Amino acid sequence: MVMDAAARFRALFDEAYPALRGYALHRGLNGPDADDLVAATLEIAWRRLADVPADEPLPWLYGVARNLLRNKRRQERRWDALRARLPVPRPQADAAGDVAELSPGALRRALDELSADDQELLKLIAWDGLTPAQAATVLGCTDVAARTRLHRARNRLARRLGLDPRVQRSPGSGHIPVGGDRRGDAREVPDG
Repeated sequence: MVMDAAARFRALFDEAYPALRGYALHRGLNGPDADDLVAATLEIAWRRLADVPADEPLPWLYGVARNLLRNKRRQERRWDALRARLPVPRPQADAAGDVAELSPGALRRALDELSADDQELLKLIAWDGLTPAQAATVLGCTDVAARTRLHRARNRLARRLGLDPRVQRSPGSGHIPVGGDRRGDAREVPDG
């Protein structure tokens, strides 16, 4: 008997869901993260249903889940690298006398306060690991324009984090490089 796509997917879902959830949990994901991995895997299976082996779908699905999990972990490493490159804020007393700290939540809020263009540029550099020249290609601008925009975006991010963007820290000290690329040719470009 030949099943239509919806019936085939429903059968695949019923068979694969518990196994995929177990796969995710066994790899250290918590409940919501495990559910997200399963959902993303099944979404790909739905879109590529013709590619899913009818006789043994689980190995194919595990391969998809493995790739998604590897991408998630790679993204987390990029996020950690971004946090490591940010300057460590000097303790400042707020109105209540408490000390301000740079937390992942504070970084996320500061990023969210930036324009979409600034966020995209910073993510291309920090998360996706592109050089300013490569980011320029993605953004459709010149290398010089990308470097200038990057410098300004980093300064705006530093200010939102309560840091002085004019303070240049030594390499390896967890700093926001001012202009330049990974070769270390930092240049000051005034905000305009």
